[in-house]
Amino acid sequence: MTKSAKQSCRPRYLLILELGQQITDIASELAHHNWHCLTATSVDCAMTLAKQYQIHVAIAQLTPTCQTQVFSTITRLKHAGHTMQWVAITSTPCNNTTKFRHSLPEYFIDYHHLPLDWHRLDHTLGHANGMAELMPSPGNGSITAATLPPLLGKGKLIRDLNAKIERVAYVDNTILLSGETGTGKGLCARWIHALSARHSGPMISVNCGALPPSLIHSALFGHEKGAFTGADQRYLGHIERAHKGTLFLDEIADLPIELQVNLLQFIEDCTIERIGGSQPIEVDCRIIFATHQNLETAIEEGRFREDLYHRINILRLHMPSLREYQEDIMLLANIILKECTPADAEFQFSPSAIQAMQAYDWPGNIREMKNRIQRAVVMSDTPRITESALGIAGHSKEYSGANLAEQRTVIDTEVLLRAIERNNHNISAAARELNISRTTFYRLVRKCHIDL
Repeated sequence: MTKSAKQSCRPRYLLILELGQQITDIASELAHHNWHCLTATSVDCAMTLAKQYQIHVAIAQLTPTCQTQVFSTITRLKHAGHTMQWVAITSTPCNNTTKFRHSLPEYFIDYHHLPLDWHRLDHTLGHANGMAELMPSPGNGSITAATLPPLLGKGKLIRDLNAKIERVAYVDNTILLSGETGTGKGLCARWIHALSARHSGPMISVNCGALPPSLIHSALFGHEKGAFTGADQRYLGHIERAHKGTLFLDEIADLPIELQVNLLQFIEDCTIERIGGSQPIEVDCRIIFATHQNLETAIEEGRFREDLYHRINILRLHMPSLREYQEDIMLLANIILKECTPADAEFQFSPSAIQAMQAYDWPGNIREMKNRIQRAVVMSDTPRITESALGIAGHSKEYSGANLAEQRTVIDTEVLLRAIERNNHNISAAARELNISRTTFYRLVRKCHIDL
């Protein structure tokens, strides 16, 4: 037998994804066409097979009940670096759904519906396999979900959160992330972007509370040359730079209410106008909002538009506070300790430090934990991290949300009053001293019932 004949008889690997009810026996039929079929009935199984075998083409059996799982699995495989070409097998009722028609071009190169023409399917798979073999391997510099740090934790809350992230990532609706400061809303937004169909586009992150009030309109919407004094060239705003990607607006409650109507208009018609411009500019981006504040309370206090709230509160994910999944505290602490320990050193927590960490309320959540451990590693004279080095000695495990809120209000009130006094009641100067915007400063003043 010649070398070319041997190669033509070599089996080609084909991944068959069956996450729902099997709609046809593909493997046995395609085996007669020189395909070596590998069947996956779960996401983990598909990931394992993709790592073990050089698979260039795959089939996904789509039923109305498993479409979401299939799309999520394909997305995970793509972002893990597996560049196989996908073909869908579906029934006519499934094909008629709006979701399938919109998602088909994003996930599949072709689709076949029942009853199957096996010769036509074999031709499609063979062509896809040949084209996939010609494609270069993805570059090492590609930003994928595999390059992101994980959402740490093995408890039920984190498992449920990861499942929700995968579910909402492939749709294009706006998302609202809520949760306390330091819970990882920014990382969650990056995961959603990385798992979405927009992953190859830009992700633009904006902290609405950090933008100067006088420049926030220009920063978001951009301006034309000569629009105002100092505008010596055209500037593309954050929204326009997110075209074909994701726009992450953090601390959305700090956006001045007069600009909220402009943002609402953009969400409604997907167009903006730069300051000084006269032509509408279409922007195609997915928006993720985040806040640590209670937007319902902000609406009651007149700080947030109710119509904007209803427009952005379509898909909502809550980031749990660290005290809500205390079973993962030591898992997280040990991972963080390992990450910030120098290569030539070895640190571990003392038994009393472990007890103190499990008893501590962690009001600053993961961010606070990272900061305390990093500081302890730098400042410790011994390889054993103590509760004193962490700065949490003597803290009680008892927690009351109301009491903590009251304590924070007392602290905020004292800090604000001192800043106001030091700056002779100059609010702008006091806000600059505290490194917050005037909008945030006034919000805190109202919250603490301070009379200016």
